[in-house]
Amino acid sequence: MEEAIARRVQDTAETAAGAGNQVTAQHWWDQASTLYNITTPATIYRIFVQIWEWRMSPNKPPQGQLDHLLMLYNQLKAEGQTLPTLTKVMTLLNALSKDWQQLVTHHILNQPAVANITWAVAMAAIGNHWDGLQAHKKHLHPQTKVNKLSAVQRKGPNQTLQQQTVPYQGSLSKAPQKKGKGKAHTRGARGKGQKA
Repeated sequence: MEEAIARRVQDTAETAAGAGNQVTAQHWWDQASTLYNITTPATIYRIFVQIWEWRMSPNKPPQGQLDHLLMLYNQLKAEGQTLPTLTKVMTLLNALSKDWQQLVTHHILNQPAVANITWAVAMAAIGNHWDGLQAHKKHLHPQTKVNKLSAVQRKGPNQTLQQQTVPYQGSLSKAPQKKGKGKAHTRGARGKGQKA
């Protein structure tokens, strides 16, 4: 198949260049374009379907999505079919999610004249709505950092769980017990008077 196409383009390029003239890349390109660069209704329909089925996701930044839709409009224009600006904007408004349609549509259709409804106005309205939503999300969930939970500094090494569960074997248990009158000497017992 490829060889048949190449032969056909070569034959027409040589014919167009004339007998005895050298065939240049420009001759090849012109002949290939003449033979195969034909706009068909199926091509235009395919682009229209892509435009009609395009939907804007409210969870993704709008700029890349709008660029994709604009690319589809430019493909249609390259095929010789140019849509009016108002039709492009209305198609865009129809493709917005239900959450966005009410606010963005109100802003765009609030223009004083139909001539003021442009692609730039629609992109600005969608961009402003997206920025407002992002600012609202940041306000609801502020990202704060906590550096310290306490200002008290610890002394000594960190203890593991096993070291923490071992009973305390400090100096009090090893100290010799004072002999007295049978009363246990406890800290803070002096000077409080008699207990009832």
